[in-house]
Amino acid sequence: MTRNRFLSSTCGALFALAAITACGSEAGNEDSNAPGRTETPGQSPQLPAPSPSEQTPGGQTPGTPEPGDSDTSPEGPVATTPPDEPSTHPEDPSTEPEQPVESGADKFGVTMIHPSVAGGEQWFLADDAMSDSRFDPQDDLTRNSDGSWNLKSDKVRMNVFTSTGYKPNEIATYDRDVLASRGYMQSPNDWKNIEMTGFVKLNSASDESDNFDMYARGGKHNDDHEGCEGSSYKGALHFNGQARFQKEAWHVSYEQAPYKKVTEPLTGRWVGFKTVMRNTQVNGKEAVHLELYLNDNADKVSWEKVYDFVDAGDWGGDAEHCGGADGAIPLTWGGPIATFRWDSTDDVDFKWLSVREIAPEQ
Repeated sequence: MTRNRFLSSTCGALFALAAITACGSEAGNEDSNAPGRTETPGQSPQLPAPSPSEQTPGGQTPGTPEPGDSDTSPEGPVATTPPDEPSTHPEDPSTEPEQPVESGADKFGVTMIHPSVAGGEQWFLADDAMSDSRFDPQDDLTRNSDGSWNLKSDKVRMNVFTSTGYKPNEIATYDRDVLASRGYMQSPNDWKNIEMTGFVKLNSASDESDNFDMYARGGKHNDDHEGCEGSSYKGALHFNGQARFQKEAWHVSYEQAPYKKVTEPLTGRWVGFKTVMRNTQVNGKEAVHLELYLNDNADKVSWEKVYDFVDAGDWGGDAEHCGGADGAIPLTWGGPIATFRWDSTDDVDFKWLSVREIAPEQ
């Protein structure tokens, strides 16, 4: 009887071991390419692929930071198929977790050069633009039959506010050293590291040497507060096909970068352009990297970097006027207003305007 009990126990144990071994073998041989496979930690499928380094105009070659915080702009035209609009809100981790940044295309299907910061500030031209509390065109707009907008004015300043809005009473100081230290003029979510995008069609102008501007890093540009609220970097695309950047230490005090011929005259055709500004480091000090991109055929995807400039604190300026110890201090702080601007025009169509927060360059 003892021998039978021993044999029974031994057989039972062997059967259990065989079952466990078979299950473990099946799990270990699972097809790693099967549908629904979860990406391993550290992978970022939505991030843009690394791009080759690019020699910048004037011999400047910015560093190549890590994806997500870096200049992921490709050399030459970008040709991608825009995906569906990505969400800016984290989803339930039990479904599909969102990546730290968004990449691909914006809500209009326009390719984003630098990915948006998830949960960051962003604004897109509304379908009912005149009822948008964050958009102040300061003039009457007319809707075209193709969905674009028309503005007949010789002086255009279309202001875009952050989600906080413009609250000048909350601007405690305009001292340049204080602004640089805390990183903003009005609120922590001021427009600072941003990619501004717009598509324009110049129908007629009184001065072909004038330009379209996109600018930020300040507030209202007037004579109040000795002009010290009116700081900005301005990316300029001129009607005659030239481009350049301007640094406005205060209103009105400009430093001009050299002109570059980047395209043919703009009259009578759609063109897209982007102004990018984001903080970086040069020799251990905070600086500002400026980029201008052109979508010459207005297809929303074929973007080319046409201007690249770094303000490392050696570019003009007279910030002492507003309390700065260093006249050439880079404008490293954010401001509550981003502006689409043009002058000397009689008739302009525009569409697909946006302002998005992007990561600083590390």
